[in-house]
Amino acid sequence: MRRSEQRARCNAHFRRRHIGRSGSPQEDARLSLAILLGSLLAVAAWEFSGPRRRRGFPAPWRRLGNLGIWIANLGVTAILLSPAYVVRPQIETLSGLRLPSWPIAHTALGVAAGFLLLDLMRYAVHRFEHAVPLLWRFHALHHSDPDVDVTTAVRHHPIEYVASSVFYWLVVLLLDVPAGAVLMHGLAVFAAAAVQHGNIRLPTIVERSLQPMLVTTDLHRIHHSVAATEANANYGAVLSVWDRMFATYLWLSPGELDGITFGVLALPPRDCLRPLAMLRTPWMLSRGGSGE
Repeated sequence: MRRSEQRARCNAHFRRRHIGRSGSPQEDARLSLAILLGSLLAVAAWEFSGPRRRRGFPAPWRRLGNLGIWIANLGVTAILLSPAYVVRPQIETLSGLRLPSWPIAHTALGVAAGFLLLDLMRYAVHRFEHAVPLLWRFHALHHSDPDVDVTTAVRHHPIEYVASSVFYWLVVLLLDVPAGAVLMHGLAVFAAAAVQHGNIRLPTIVERSLQPMLVTTDLHRIHHSVAATEANANYGAVLSVWDRMFATYLWLSPGELDGITFGVLALPPRDCLRPLAMLRTPWMLSRGGSGE
């Protein structure tokens, strides 16, 4: 069989296996845009109508910096990383190698298993970002926000964002994680992060009902504390079961939650409000210590 025919058959196989599971690329793009913008705007409106706590610092430059860095991060990763389901058959065709296939043929079970795997990976990577000093220097930008709100959800240093994106991309590529699981988990992480970082208060009954399974607003607020014992807990992205399983789960009373101070001890809050200062966080932190 000629190489062009092999490439065509591989591409057809991956379109059936991956694109067909999560809709057309155009439908996926519209769904993603709706959830990304919808979750940000919905939580922002909630914050505006009833903020949980009063801001301690001016908001405009900090929010513009958070959103601007996020947009830049999206642009860079879009340029660097094509969808794994597109690249994988090309690698196999050019190299003549057969990469491992996802072991679960059943569509629903395969997507569910992929979702769990990706969420466990998120937990593990997040925990490493706190444990490894070099990784922490870049992740510290996310934690340095002194007034946590919905824009904090997208406040990530470009080097951290690109490195973690490449890592997840390689895992998806090599393990053949179903595209449906990748899309569902990515959107779930983003929507959950918007709610988790929002300057909002979920109804008590909702918090108590969701906490056994999901990372809620109250649980994630603990993670943004300047206190090391609190910041080094509740690493989960969507599911809280990993923190329970690996003994990093922490719950605080309502009074303790209201007394949390956000930020990084080694970084003065006023140095964390402007975009250029945000980007310099790893180097400012290296002069001031680990900050945890």
